[in-house]
Amino acid sequence: MPGSRTSGALNRAVHRYRSAPLGARLFVHGRAFLSDLAFIERYVPRTGFIVDLGCGHGLFACVLREASDTRRVLGIDLDPDKIEIARGAIRDTQWLRFEVADMVADAPPKCDAVTIVDVLYLLPFEAQERVLRNVASALGEGGPLIVKAQERRTDARYVLTYAQELVTVGLGFTRGGRERFFFPSREDALAMFERAGFAIEVVDMPRRPYTDVLYLGRKKPAL
Repeated sequence: MPGSRTSGALNRAVHRYRSAPLGARLFVHGRAFLSDLAFIERYVPRTGFIVDLGCGHGLFACVLREASDTRRVLGIDLDPDKIEIARGAIRDTQWLRFEVADMVADAPPKCDAVTIVDVLYLLPFEAQERVLRNVASALGEGGPLIVKAQERRTDARYVLTYAQELVTVGLGFTRGGRERFFFPSREDALAMFERAGFAIEVVDMPRRPYTDVLYLGRKKPAL
């Protein structure tokens, strides 16, 4: 069953961090519980070269590799301390690796798919769009982009979403966003993806107390 397969991959990925510093282990366990990474993984291609942008401690990149040994995975993050912890979780360095880079300033390498999980809201909207344009330059026509993000809404779930991020940033687990967060409305997000060159399908994540959604993008053909 796909669900049990991915849940097993998540458990194995979390186990990779058993020797990490306590703070990192706590964050990884919390993210595994709160982010529903197993649900997101099901939308990522099972084969090919996958780039996970804003990978942090590398948990989702590890999940991607644990769930399919026909994936090659590269995690990229701006924070060298988190990349050091991610590298400490690696066993199969040939097919799973991590690099320090600025995803706003630099395009990822050419790849078969890109994932971005719980990252874009930390960047101003113009920087978010720059990241999406960088991704488009790395993908071939029809190449998939899988983004987990949170929407700005006028409901209680948005208040909870914002409050949770205030806590994680305040504790130092998440870098950036110390002055404000940048959650777009669905309309604004779709327009941003469109300008960056993607056709988008939106999937509302089930049973979530937050305003979490998946944006499933495909790079549109050049005009």
